[in-house]
Amino acid sequence: MEKFYCPNCNKFFEAEGQKKEWQSSVFGYCFKLVAKCPECNTECNEWRPKGPSSKGSGSCSGGTCSICPGCG
Repeated sequence: MEKFYCPNCNKFFEAEGQKKEWQSSVFGYCFKLVAKCPECNTECNEWRPKGPSSKGSGSCSGGTCSICPGCG
């Protein structure tokens, strides 16, 4: 069972989830897990906690990097 978040209900729930696949012209093959909210039946994405960002990950929230304009 995976953990999902419904933005409509503002609730977390657990479900098996289904793999949703697509082809991106930028990133190539992509996929994510989705599940229907038991409350409102909305298709919801798998919940992932926000982790710390680092210079090596390409994210510059709260720091400096060479990737984002105006950061470094």
